[in-house]
Parts: sequence; C-alpha cells; structure tokens
Amino acid sequence: MATITASINIGSDISSYPISISKTMTMKKAGSCNGLEETLGLKTKKFTSTTAAEIATAADLTSDGAHKLYVRNASTDKSLFFYVAYNASAAAAATDQTIGKLYGGDWMLMPYNGSTDINVASSSATETQYLEYMVFADGVVAAAG
Repeated sequence: MATITASINIGSDISSYPISISKTMTMKKAGSCNGLEETLGLKTKKFTSTTAAEIATAADLTSDGAHKLYVRNASTDKSLFFYVAYNASAAAAATDQTIGKLYGGDWMLMPYNGSTDINVASSSATETQYLEYMVFADGVVAAAG
C-alpha cells in the first residue's frame, strides 16, 4: 500500500516567546485509514504572460475526494507572484475566488475536494516565471493530460 507523508516545521521569534511547530500528516483517502495511491504527476509550467492556466482539473478527479494540491513558485524574484484561484476567471486578478498569492520561493499544500478547477496566473506579462505543482489524488476518473 502506498504512503504519502507531508511534514512542516515552523520556527519563529516574532513574539515574546519562540514559536516552534512541527507537524507530519499521512495523506489518507476520504473517510478511510487507507493512504492516497495516485498522483497526476509532478509538473513544471513556464509562464510568460498573465493568462490563467488550469493546474488541477475537476473532471480528472473523483468529486468530494481527499485530494491534496502542492504548488510552488519556483521563481527567485520575491516581487513576482502567482494568483491561485478557483476557476479561470478568478486567477488573473484578486477576487472573492482567489485563494491567495504565491510569491517567489513560496509553496503551499492544501486540501482539495476535486469539485472545481484550480487555476493560476502570473503577476507579470514581461518576466518569465516557473510554477511547480502536483495533485495527490484520492481517485482519478479520467486520464490526466
């Protein structure tokens, strides 16, 4: 049986006492003790415009699954970012469907139920940016491209 484990360590001195958080999560199927067994593969995408691109497609995944989405802005320029959003129309600008901005070097791992598309758009039309992403899938219903 496959096992996918994610870990995060956070340390900070921003408050009057040090903060130290260390967590590990084994990715499991929805409502189950069984681990996730599929991915849509680790991908890297080059962006040279602000046109939104789909990085997780609902049609490829079982709906209401316990999928996980990993996204990393591989750019080193901290002034450049990607909008991460639900649906294509939301990615190119901050809207109520925008999840957030991922600046150069930042990454995220989030739960994803597979019921809507996840899109990203570069903040720059002139600077090339690279995005790395992967869906850890609870179930795949179609061949992913």
